[in-house]
Amino acid sequence: MSNPKQNVHIYLAIRKQEDCSHMVDTLVLDGFNVTGFHNAETLWNRFKIRPARIVISDRRFELGLSGLELAQAIRRDFLTPYCYILLRSTLNHLPEIEEGLDAGADDYLIKPHNPIELRSRILVGLRWLTYIDSLLEPQNAAA
Repeated sequence: MSNPKQNVHIYLAIRKQEDCSHMVDTLVLDGFNVTGFHNAETLWNRFKIRPARIVISDRRFELGLSGLELAQAIRRDFLTPYCYILLRSTLNHLPEIEEGLDAGADDYLIKPHNPIELRSRILVGLRWLTYIDSLLEPQNAAA
């Protein structure tokens, strides 16, 4: 029996190399299939070729696509299969969180991240994906 965590690919767009490495290491040690990128634009270019089921992105980058724009692009161009999106930011005021959720994010992770919180949020995302996939199964079987 295969590991269900290995069947769900996670993409990370994290500005700081050290933060990206820590998050990748945490998730890989937990059995996830993870690819890290240093900006949202590079992640988006890969996503268009091979979509991931979970995306975690910093909210802001110095150049190029922002995490908000990435979430909007995924929601606009990739309705299925569903992608669970987490935005990561130091901005923890309700208007900023609301803006991220309005852009299409499913969850919001405040920096600096706690590895236990990161794992927990990913597991919530997996539960959502499993549920959404179960709703779509009868539609796919009828097609």
